[in-house]
Amino acid sequence: MSRTQNNIMAASFHSRKYFSILLISSVLLVQSAFAQKLKVEKTLHNRLDSEHIVTESDTLVPSLVNKVADYSLTIRRSNTIVQHSLNVKPIITALPDLESRLDKFRARLDTKGFQMNFRGLNSALIIIKDAENNLIKFQTNLFTYSDQLTKSNVDIKKILKDPAFTLKINDSDLVNQLSLVNTKAQHLDSVERTAIARVNLLRNQVAVDVLQADDLISDLNYRVVSTRILMWSQEEPPLLYAKPDDYKEALSDITIQALGRSVKIIGIYLADKWNLVTISFLLFVLITAWCMTNMWRIRHLENAAATLEPVYFLKRSVLIGCLLAFFIYSPFFFGNPPMSYLHANETLRLAALCYLLFPYLSKHSKVMWVGICALWIYYALDDILLESAFGERWGLFIAGILLIAICIKIWQYKNEHFVKIPESPATKALVIFTMTQVVLSIVFNLTGRVSLAKIFGVSAIQCLVLGITLKVFCATVLEAVYIQSEAYHDSRFSDFINFKELQSRFQKILWIIASIVWSVSLIRDMTLYDLFTAFLGEFITAQRNIGSMSFTFGSIAVFFAILWLSSVISGFINFFFGNQKVTGKQSKIGSMMLLIRLAIWTVGFLIAVGAAGIPLDKLSFVLGALGVGIGFGLQNIVNNLVSGVILAFERPIQVGDQIEVGGRAGTVQEIGVRASKIKNGQGADIIIPNGDLLSQPLINWTMHDLSKQVEFTITVPLDVNVQNVKSIMSDTLKKSQNILQTPAPVVILQTFVDNGIDVRVLFWIPDLSKSGSTRSNVMVEILDALTKAGIDLTLPTSDSPTPKPTDNR
Repeated sequence: MSRTQNNIMAASFHSRKYFSILLISSVLLVQSAFAQKLKVEKTLHNRLDSEHIVTESDTLVPSLVNKVADYSLTIRRSNTIVQHSLNVKPIITALPDLESRLDKFRARLDTKGFQMNFRGLNSALIIIKDAENNLIKFQTNLFTYSDQLTKSNVDIKKILKDPAFTLKINDSDLVNQLSLVNTKAQHLDSVERTAIARVNLLRNQVAVDVLQADDLISDLNYRVVSTRILMWSQEEPPLLYAKPDDYKEALSDITIQALGRSVKIIGIYLADKWNLVTISFLLFVLITAWCMTNMWRIRHLENAAATLEPVYFLKRSVLIGCLLAFFIYSPFFFGNPPMSYLHANETLRLAALCYLLFPYLSKHSKVMWVGICALWIYYALDDILLESAFGERWGLFIAGILLIAICIKIWQYKNEHFVKIPESPATKALVIFTMTQVVLSIVFNLTGRVSLAKIFGVSAIQCLVLGITLKVFCATVLEAVYIQSEAYHDSRFSDFINFKELQSRFQKILWIIASIVWSVSLIRDMTLYDLFTAFLGEFITAQRNIGSMSFTFGSIAVFFAILWLSSVISGFINFFFGNQKVTGKQSKIGSMMLLIRLAIWTVGFLIAVGAAGIPLDKLSFVLGALGVGIGFGLQNIVNNLVSGVILAFERPIQVGDQIEVGGRAGTVQEIGVRASKIKNGQGADIIIPNGDLLSQPLINWTMHDLSKQVEFTITVPLDVNVQNVKSIMSDTLKKSQNILQTPAPVVILQTFVDNGIDVRVLFWIPDLSKSGSTRSNVMVEILDALTKAGIDLTLPTSDSPTPKPTDNR
């Protein structure tokens, strides 16, 4: 072969070789693609099999339709969680203010040489604790929302990973639905991931703020304890050795700073308390509307001036009287507010008190009252100062001397301090307590213990003014009750709160409430409120054991409180439904009310047992011990209680029945649990144990009806025609409109007496309660009839000869 041919053959060989390689590569590539397709189909088939879906056309389409419906529902639910579960905008808005507050407090505490007195530390502690509580609420809400979003996002990711979205289906509508679900799921997944990242970022930020607030609270608590310990030692030079150069700023400067700071503290504290402010204000509106309505009704009565004569404070101004009550009870809605808020509230309260009280002070007392008000304002301003000043210390000393002088004047003043208003029996005790605190304040100020001097000085004037305020408050509440009873004089509710009947008892309750309010205020003024509440909480929640039985004083208090509430409810029901006026007619509601009251007591006891957490086995032990007590000394009490239940079911007597038992007669007024009450003819209330009503013979004159047989006897002389007398009497009884004719009245000869014959008259009347008046009227009718018939009923004297009986045959 030529070289050319060899080259051609070589080229041909190489071309065939390359073609073969290309052909083999193509076959291998097709084989690989086919194998990959089979692998994908097998994988998809396996996944569909794992979800119990069959790939045949007759089962695949319905399965996908169900998936579309389920996934659409999941997407809507997740979308709702994203849009409506938590609005984080208020949290984002509130965080900068809270963080700024914490940073300012931290910067102030870290300032070298900066010292806060006890009041300032307490106020700062209250503000920081309030901020921490808000941050903890934010943290809880964010955690809940983040958890919801995470769970929702897991469901959305499951949808996106479903291989059903990669299937080729001939149904175009189903394809569009699957595509729409996939698009929504992808969009929602993106939104949820963004929201989760945002919420988690907020959670981290809030968590850091909580830690910072907790650190500040720990620091403040340490400083409070340190200040409480150190204030018993000398803080500053004794007053007589103090110099103006020992203090950094003047009294006027720190007073202006304190006023501005107090306004900010009040604004910060009330910023998140609008719900409590609204509730207390709504209560004020309701009380004011109630009092104004009653006063308006009384002023439109004919005898309005005479009716309002016992009213003093509400007659002067209903609105101011209600405002005084509002400024007394509103601080208790906030637990432990800062002193800045308390003093602002007390300033308004003092203004209302002055308006109500000033016209009823004697001339001498008005001068002392002006001095008391001026001293109160000074002590209130001094209490909010965070730093001491030279002028402040001398002001405390002078104010203490003036307050002692006023207390001595009040003690020595022999005339009445008030006009028309009764004096309080607690006045002398209150003055002595005030003087004691003022003396301590002066002593502490002289020895350089300024914090103690301020605490005792403020507490002294507060106790005195609050005592007077609570006296006016109690009188105002009694006046409100009085005008209610007079405005609705004819209603049953007015009977229940009858001013004259309940004044003494209601006044005692008011004084108990006033004593509690005064004591809480004293604890606050002495800066012991936190310690007291902590001690009280630990005291009532601590577990105590008696043998094998464990209890807490809190559970015991809950037990007796629920029992007391049950008794109150029982009393209300008994008054409004069971304690009705008795008019001589039967009332079955008395027995029903007894059963209802017993049911209330039983349910109340069971609820009290459950609320107190008393185990049933312990309860059985108590009931067993009670059974032993019954066996030894409580037989009569249990007998009366059981007898009350029997009376309620058997109903041998009803309210309004005329009964006789044990030689006592009267009208049943009330059927009680242990004893029943009857009223006799002389108006006395007789309490009869229920056991006596069952164990002794009981006469019930009105068990079935109110009719009763009445009788009386007339003695006629022996010389009259007895048959004629009987006939006249019978005719008179038949004509009488006051008696019953069925059974028919009877006239019978009873017996012979000296110089005469007793004629007995018996008849029935329809109403037992009118037996006396009916008997009298019938006697008068018979006497008139006999007199008109010419029959003389005068009996001959025993010295005259006895006439022979007239022959009536």
